Amino acid sequence: MALLNGGIASIFGAALGGLYLPGTLNYAGVPVEDIEGNVTGHTGGGSWPCRAQVDGATWAMRQSAGYVDGDVRIIVLSAGLPVAINTDMTITVSSKEWMIEAVEKDAAASHWILRGRAA
Repeated sequence: MALLNGGIASIFGAALGGLYLPGTLNYAGVPVEDIEGNVTGHTGGGSWPCRAQVDGATWAMRQSAGYVDGDVRIIVLSAGLPVAINTDMTITVSSKEWMIEAVEKDAAASHWILRGRAA
């Protein structure tokens, strides 16, 4: 197993997966509009199970543009997650839904670091 092509993500997933809470990553899909521009539905959405941990926002997050009091840091293990996380998604952890305001992936690609806001 090569550590630089996904091996570290697998190691972290196996070692820490039990410590992280079950969650669901949600994507509503691309809005479908009628001829007048009204959104009538979505296409291409989905939901994926994940393992996540919700913590207080970091100092760097609190200093970033767009930060609002109450934003949190959400760490999501990347092992087994078939999609890349983006700000068009939401995440549900412990029955609470969060909008994803900012996304970054750690250097080892073992987890995603999100700035979340209560939905």
